Amino acid sequence: MREAGDTVAPMIASVISIAVNFVLNIVLIFGFLFIPAMGVVGAAIATVTARFVEMVYIIVYTHKNREKHIFIQGVYRSLKVPSSLVLKIFKKGTPLLLNEVLWSMGTTFVNQNYSTRGLSVVAASNISATVWSMFCIIMFSMGSAIAIMVGQKLGAGKTEEARDADRKLIFLTVASNTVIGLILIAISPFIPLIYNTESDVRQLATSFLIIAGASLPIHALIHATYFTIRSGGRTFITFLFDSVYTWCVPVVISFILCRFTSLGIVTVYFIVQFSDIIKIMIGLPMLKSGIWAKNIIKDN
Repeated sequence: MREAGDTVAPMIASVISIAVNFVLNIVLIFGFLFIPAMGVVGAAIATVTARFVEMVYIIVYTHKNREKHIFIQGVYRSLKVPSSLVLKIFKKGTPLLLNEVLWSMGTTFVNQNYSTRGLSVVAASNISATVWSMFCIIMFSMGSAIAIMVGQKLGAGKTEEARDADRKLIFLTVASNTVIGLILIAISPFIPLIYNTESDVRQLATSFLIIAGASLPIHALIHATYFTIRSGGRTFITFLFDSVYTWCVPVVISFILCRFTSLGIVTVYFIVQFSDIIKIMIGLPMLKSGIWAKNIIKDN
């Protein structure tokens, strides 16, 4: 029950964050009533606000369930942290910190490459990214579920149970996101209609959403693989698998196709989205080998 409750909490936090981001994107990017249109600045404000809301929810949930989360008990009494623990956190946490920074920069660079094709592309990609985030709630939540459930079993020394749970969770992740992807494809022509923008932007956004829906099962499998590897404390491998790959494949492909070819932006977007099939070919052997299934407490 504890595992289920902790898994539901990140899911609710993700839903709230994405909903806030979605509403604020519409209001702040395009303007509403007395609020002026802010464009990119509005999108940035919406994203940061949504993250703060998500953080507040997690903090409140953790404090309300102090009996389950003993790490929060007495957390404000002292700022002292044992040096041995600091060293372990630094060794495991630094690759994750660098990964998040470099991955975010890589994603930004991909979007910047798209932007060289015009303002219509920028607007359409923003719409697509916002809607895609809403349809990825299950994917994000299942990643958290894998990190919690598989990580706990590994920490208890139940390696085979961890691998069995991981296989089932990955199957559920891919299957559910296949259905969600099909739903996104089906309703993609109607979603851009809620935005007050030009018809060419709506057409581009529809094409982007169809491609995003078709590629959702691929990204769901990759997301589950990432959190599987991370659950065993293999932070350096996740660093290579995530941010290094992003800079070596999607960034390079989008840069070359957008700047040195005459391919249409829809074709470019399709190629970049489905280039992650290469990532699956890297991740599946790692999953099968069990290199990730390590007890982070005993093995470090």
